[in-house]
Amino acid sequence: MMAAGQHGIGRIDYEGRDARAPRLQHASVRRVAACFLPYWRLILAIMGVVIASAALGVLPPLIMKAIIDDAIPAGDLGRLTALVGAMVGAAVLAGLAQVLENWLNLRIGQRVMYDLRNALYARVQAMSLRFFTATRTGEIMSRLLNDVNGVQEVVTRSLVNVANNVVIVLAVSAVMLSINWKLAIVSLAVLPLFILPVRTAGRIRSQIARETQGRMAEVSARMQESLGINGILLMKVFGRQQLELERFREANRALMELQIRQGLVGRWFQMFVGLFGTVSPALIFWYGGWEVVNGSLTVGGVVAFTAYIARIYTPISQLVNVQIDLLASLGLFERIFEYIDLEPDVVERPGALRPPPARGQVRFDGVWFAYDGAAPVQAGPSTTPAGPAAKREPASGPTDPGWSSGDGASASAPAVERAAEPGRSGAADGFALADVSFAVEPGQLVALVGPSGAGKTTITYLIPRLYDPTRGTVSIDGHDLREVSLAWIAEQIAVVPQETFLFHTTVRENLRFGNPTATEEQIVAAARAANIHDVIASLPAGYDTVVGERGFRLSGGERQRIAIARAILKDPRIIILDEATASLDSRSERLVQEALERLMAGRTSIVIAHRLSTVLSADRILVLDRGRIVQSGTHAQLLAEGGLYAQLYREQFERGAAAPPPEASVGEQALAPASGQLPA
Repeated sequence: MMAAGQHGIGRIDYEGRDARAPRLQHASVRRVAACFLPYWRLILAIMGVVIASAALGVLPPLIMKAIIDDAIPAGDLGRLTALVGAMVGAAVLAGLAQVLENWLNLRIGQRVMYDLRNALYARVQAMSLRFFTATRTGEIMSRLLNDVNGVQEVVTRSLVNVANNVVIVLAVSAVMLSINWKLAIVSLAVLPLFILPVRTAGRIRSQIARETQGRMAEVSARMQESLGINGILLMKVFGRQQLELERFREANRALMELQIRQGLVGRWFQMFVGLFGTVSPALIFWYGGWEVVNGSLTVGGVVAFTAYIARIYTPISQLVNVQIDLLASLGLFERIFEYIDLEPDVVERPGALRPPPARGQVRFDGVWFAYDGAAPVQAGPSTTPAGPAAKREPASGPTDPGWSSGDGASASAPAVERAAEPGRSGAADGFALADVSFAVEPGQLVALVGPSGAGKTTITYLIPRLYDPTRGTVSIDGHDLREVSLAWIAEQIAVVPQETFLFHTTVRENLRFGNPTATEEQIVAAARAANIHDVIASLPAGYDTVVGERGFRLSGGERQRIAIARAILKDPRIIILDEATASLDSRSERLVQEALERLMAGRTSIVIAHRLSTVLSADRILVLDRGRIVQSGTHAQLLAEGGLYAQLYREQFERGAAAPPPEASVGEQALAPASGQLPA
């Protein structure tokens, strides 16, 4: 769990559950008001229009009073015509003012929503992988869409409504008091009965609104998981559509019940407001009739009072609902602010260095890493951390669905320059990596091997600074990654994951993700180097063919070669590769391997090795087990040494693959069957 910031909003865990009971705070109100502050000029303009509109709204009853009391009794047809024309003109001007109000209102509201979405997206995008591995995508999408949309309607309609209705109520009340203060008091005496309970109703609705958005996030997350291409494939092959449908119905039913409750809160006030619309005119006619009989009020005054009561009825009704909606929307604003206030655990320091392009040296010095981040992040010597250890992430722990090696929580680690000390073959409790040190020189190929959960993928996560080490230092060309620009790090590194992710767009746009400024010639050249140009050219629209969600319209080998072409376009100095070709046919595997050889040529390459030919050609093989490097050397050296590497080698080839003799030359060994796969 991470702090949600220091803004008084509270705490939130990475699964989106609030760690405190919802309550309204003055800080929230001030913060919501601050969202509108950049548009103060538009707000002043809208206030001017509101005042003009309110003034126009009080004119018709006064004109009606003058017609009844003066023009008609005097038989003055000219004055009657002028007054009627004034009444029509006031209505036309009021309508135009309403149009202008709506235009200004929408401008302000939509700009605020635009700012909130941008702030939310930027904050979520800045979070490290720890956030995304602990938070469902549907929950994130719900915050970005449902929560912002939940306040959008209130924001876009309430600014004008509140101001307009308050001004109308004040203006109408003032006119009524000027006509006959006694009748005005009688008419307005019932208003507190509708206003006093609003605060309580608003608090109830605010809490229900937060619960509703939380349930909506759950429904959204379930839809995203089950209706994504991977989820739907899993449901169909296991025949679990009915099970998922029942789960969805249960979550949807809970959402429905909350939305019904939310819709009903405060609606019983409508009964009293409607009753007010009937009782108040009756009181006016009763008391006003006495005043007319006594000569204290004219018939036109009674009619004007009745019209004003009808005029004040709508603003009061809307104010009751708007206040409830505003109070409820504060709960949604707080949910939005909770995400905006999340503090990334991987941040760029002020004044971060931006060195020249890297030569490609990668170094780990005494690196410890725990996925829950419990230990303090600090650079330091290779020592066992003091204090209670963090809980070890299970083998199935956080992995990026687009960068998976079968490692589970522990990710692959590049090769260490020394073998582990005797008796220290296991990582300390709670750490995916324990005291890892190694260096990869520019242009070297280092292969990472080891059983599942050994720590291979974790190392590949630390090199592009997707996480920071709990202790120790990761550096490129001698620069601690915490001291340099995140953009500089990204420019030096390209990743070809085991499970290639492609966007639901054209082949060209997927390739340009590696280099947005790439020319058509560069794109074609990269595709040729990756052995994928002929395939792309044969597609219905060539490079303009849409690949479908996650690229599922292409085969696994084709997706991998597009990922390689994307990396070639980026032209990095460091390549991180999770090499997985076991699921490919022999021809696709050969094409992928050729493309990878072109990609890695002359570059520093750190490869989670699955293929025998990769470990044979590696400058060094690093063998990991339970977060430590237990062996380091070439293929021949490690076979002669025995230990874990020799065991993994024997287990693989005992399943039927023909192993080349260890004394064969590297060139001869590279001709071994491509099906020889080492476990990751």
